[in-house]
Amino acid sequence: MKDHIVYGNVHCIADKETDLYTQLTNASQAATPWAHMAYYGKYVSYFLAGCVFLATMKHFLFTNYSVDRKHGGSASIWEKAVGWSRFVVYRQIPTNICRYLGLPSSVGSLLIVAAVSLYSMLFCFVPHPLYRACLGFGSPPMAVRAGLISMAFTPYIFIMSGKTNLIGFLTGISYEKLNKYHQLSSVLCLFFAWVHTLPYYIQSYREGGTHGVRLEMNSHLIYYTGIPPIVLLTLLWMCSWQFMRDRWYQFFISFHWLLAVCFYISLFYHVYNELQGHWYLVATIIVWGGQLLYRWFVKGYLRPGRVMKQVPAELVTHELLGRKSVQLQVDLPLECAPGQHIFLRTLDQTFMQSHPFSVIPNKHGFKLIVRVYNGFTKHLFEKASSSKQILVLVDGPYGGLARDPASFSNIYLVCSGSGITTCMPFIMRYLRHLDNPSATVSQIRLDWIVKQVEDVFWVEAELNQIYLSEKKPSGLEINVYCANPSEIKPLLGPRYHFFKPCPDEILKSYTLGSTNCIVCSGSETLKKQVANGSAALQSNIGKVREIYLHTEEFGL
Repeated sequence: MKDHIVYGNVHCIADKETDLYTQLTNASQAATPWAHMAYYGKYVSYFLAGCVFLATMKHFLFTNYSVDRKHGGSASIWEKAVGWSRFVVYRQIPTNICRYLGLPSSVGSLLIVAAVSLYSMLFCFVPHPLYRACLGFGSPPMAVRAGLISMAFTPYIFIMSGKTNLIGFLTGISYEKLNKYHQLSSVLCLFFAWVHTLPYYIQSYREGGTHGVRLEMNSHLIYYTGIPPIVLLTLLWMCSWQFMRDRWYQFFISFHWLLAVCFYISLFYHVYNELQGHWYLVATIIVWGGQLLYRWFVKGYLRPGRVMKQVPAELVTHELLGRKSVQLQVDLPLECAPGQHIFLRTLDQTFMQSHPFSVIPNKHGFKLIVRVYNGFTKHLFEKASSSKQILVLVDGPYGGLARDPASFSNIYLVCSGSGITTCMPFIMRYLRHLDNPSATVSQIRLDWIVKQVEDVFWVEAELNQIYLSEKKPSGLEINVYCANPSEIKPLLGPRYHFFKPCPDEILKSYTLGSTNCIVCSGSETLKKQVANGSAALQSNIGKVREIYLHTEEFGL
């Protein structure tokens, strides 16, 4: 049998019972104590908590910014610093790179991920020694460090998975934007889990070959208890690959939760009473469980007065040139801020599926406009073709802006297609502010890009309410850009332009006010172009005081 020799004549396996081996073990532990490895998990946990604290302070400062934001004037040093940072962080990375590598699309998010990755890797790989001379002297220090660092990420993974979560509450970042950090935290957790696992097998093989590996595994139960959590976490990562989500979306959602619960249970068993690693999981279940209860009883199906309440939804189908859509009118009072969305679940064979939709509130409840693709939206269209009503469950609302749009002098809305469902509520809510001398909002502009003029009829009722009122708003401008000319007479009110615009040119045409809020909803390409254009507009800071961007996202 192979037996690695260290210090001239000490065999790592055969000499385990000798006094010299015991002395060398004690010396190794004195130089690099096993118990001190727990601090590395704490260091990473503190760093992540520091990131959350900084984001919380940023949210607090913006929410409670006390200067007079209505009137113009030169930008303060704080506002200039914010503008300079947005000039960088609003920039977007090419779509294909982000999509297939699972990276965040904005430079700002990428910098945060890079900082967390670099910090945790330095703490894992820089301290030496990485291995002990013999595995019998104690666990490889690098492996223990990596295991605790992996544990440090676990609470944040579970906390950021919730549609209502503590980090979102503190930072003002909605769950769908935190979802990208949830995914990347999972990748880092998996990476360090493998860095934790492999050194044991590498060193035992180096010292005793395959027999040495079998000997170690048979001598320590923890080798076997560590297999389920790392296999489950690897499966979670593989199932979240973009092409898997694109092809088997509903399977991914259901399987995702099952794997996550099994991962948590198996990990708890593996780390229990090992350098107090189980306390990371105790904290996880307390916070995550509280979030789940809050969602069920405040936002979800168990809220008082609406416990599993079945609501009828009126269905109207539209089909033009092969492009299908469904309009749903749900007569359910809903306190919903502009930019928020709900999750809809139908009480039929697709009960296990739910889908997010932006909400247009009205006096009866709210309206949804659904573009038909595959899966749930296709089912809605088929249902609407045979029935004019369907029973649904409503979960939400969720999402929205981190800032109050009413605190800006100018609101600019850019959308394509059914993205109008995100932008129209801003007009409906803040229209009355335009002619109110005491209000901050003085101008609202909507630029809507559609394929056919007929798409404008999706919001016919809302446009009629705006333009047929007795007092027409003076600070409202609505532009509709249609790439394909049509013989159908368009609705009165908006300005129609029969060409496909460049979003960058739309942003350059803005007459910026003192403080400006840009909201974008639509295709990924449109959102990236608007984000890059908003970054370029930051060069105007000094002449104006703020240019803030919000892009609409949907999460699981």
